[in-house]
Amino acid sequence: MATFLTHPLFGAGAAYVISHPHKPTKKFVLLSTLCQWLPDIDTVAYLFPISERHALGHRGLAHSGLFAVFVALLMMRFCYREVPRGSRHWWALCGWFWVMTLLHGIFDAMVDSSLGVAFFWPFTSVRYNLPWQPLIDVPIVFSALYGSQFWYAVLVECQFFSLLLVSLFVLMRVLEPAMRRSPSPFLSSTVATATKQS
Repeated sequence: MATFLTHPLFGAGAAYVISHPHKPTKKFVLLSTLCQWLPDIDTVAYLFPISERHALGHRGLAHSGLFAVFVALLMMRFCYREVPRGSRHWWALCGWFWVMTLLHGIFDAMVDSSLGVAFFWPFTSVRYNLPWQPLIDVPIVFSALYGSQFWYAVLVECQFFSLLLVSLFVLMRVLEPAMRRSPSPFLSSTVATATKQS
C-alpha cells in the first residue's frame, strides 16, 4: 500500500503548490488532503468476510475513476456552494478534486503488488498495475506499524512524493507567464476567486 501517512501529506502539499502565488484557504488544503485519503475507506472491507479482489475490497470501486467523480461532485455540492455551478471556476475546482482522488489509485498502481486497481469499475472489474512500481507493498495489519518495512516504505514514499511536488512547483513557475496571459482561469486564480466569494 502507499501508506495512509503519505497520501494526505501529498494532498496538502499539492494544494499549496498549485495555489502559488496565492495562499490557499484551509478549506482547500483540507479537502485536497481528504480527496487523497478517501479511497482508502475501502480498507474497512478487511473487517468483513469480503474477498480482496471483490469490488468492495481494497483498491476496488473506491479507487475507480467513477468514485473520483462522485467525490469531486460532493466537494463542490457541499463545500463550494458559493461558486456558480457550471462556471469555469467550478469546473477548475471540480477537476482538481477529481484528479486528487484519482491520483490515489494511480499511486497505488505503482506499488509493487499483484493486487492492482479497478480503475474502470463498474464497466470492468479488471485490476491494473503500472509497469513502473517504485513503491513498497506493506501488509494492512496493525502490527506492521511497528515493523521496519512500514517505516522504510514511508521513507521511500516521502522521497517519491517530494520529487513530484518539486517537479510540479517547477512546472508551475515555467508556465506562470503563459498562465497570466491566458483568458481561462488556472487553478491558482480560481482558488483566490473562490476565497473572495466565500
